[in-house]
Amino acid sequence: MSTLTDNITGFQHLGLPVKDIDQSISFYCGFGFSVSGRHELEEHGGITRVAFLDINGFCLELYQPAPGVADDRTTGIINHIALDVKDIDTVYEEINKAGFRVIEGINTLPLQANGIKFFMISGPDGERVEFNQKL
Repeated sequence: MSTLTDNITGFQHLGLPVKDIDQSISFYCGFGFSVSGRHELEEHGGITRVAFLDINGFCLELYQPAPGVADDRTTGIINHIALDVKDIDTVYEEINKAGFRVIEGINTLPLQANGIKFFMISGPDGERVEFNQKL
């Protein structure tokens, strides 16, 4: 008899509800994500739009609920999406040049083997996007 842990193979995707899927696709593609699939689902007389974006084995599912479909952001909200970077200082400089809204400047924490440096920006729907460098 197999157990639950025998059947879970790893991370699949992170789902993020959005207000404007095209704006969010553009935002994330600007950081190197690519669209691997787009779908439209009929729900309650409207269309829910879904897009899957990939970057180096990480899959982000964006979905724009159909009008009238309950928006579940208030329960189980994702705190942040973290993107791995090689040089945090260079990325921070480029983010500022591009005019993104930085909500938390570069910080260092004693996490992982040698610590991390990170900063956060706000995405199109107020989601927090973290840029993270393992030291």
